Amino acid sequence: MKKFIAGLMVAAAALFSAASFAAENPYEVANSVAAKTFGDLKASKDKLSDPSVVNGIIQNDLMPYVDVRYAAYKVIGPSLKETTKEERDQFTAAFGDYLMRSMSNAIGKYTNQELENSPVSQVSDSDNIVPVKYTVKTPGQADISFIIKMRLNRKTGEWKAFDLIAENVSILDSKQAELSPIIKSKGIKAAITALEQNKAGK
Repeated sequence: MKKFIAGLMVAAAALFSAASFAAENPYEVANSVAAKTFGDLKASKDKLSDPSVVNGIIQNDLMPYVDVRYAAYKVIGPSLKETTKEERDQFTAAFGDYLMRSMSNAIGKYTNQELENSPVSQVSDSDNIVPVKYTVKTPGQADISFIIKMRLNRKTGEWKAFDLIAENVSILDSKQAELSPIIKSKGIKAAITALEQNKAGK
């Protein structure tokens, strides 16, 4: 269940087209993405063994709304300034593929979970990072809560998701702790290789 949540939303599990979402509240943006994703999962629950169905949901409902580059740069951390543009692009692509694999593995575990939307609050003009809390309900099991961190890109006006926190553990912090020693000792290319070899769910 925890892998389902983490994989589904890291990214989110949650990011969008500037034309449609630039002026919206981050809570409304996140709720729209979450509702669409869970609605499509429910409608396709008998077809989730088909990789093309799973990948379609991920590509259409989730990946456009995840700030993959920002998340990837956060994982690289202080070593970012020591990398070239080409290396950053390669790492971002590998990180995006890793998220895809993680979400694909998670979506296959969907079994009628229901998502309770986050209450909508107003944000000030100075806010650019907003935590959006969700609760997943599974019949016969205790509710599980998690937080999606949304970030405002002031250049595009878009709110996008870049991290998930479950049980007080940040997905990005965990991935940075895993890859930072590799980057420092072997370089960014070794971290890219580790991402490419890392199987979903690990």
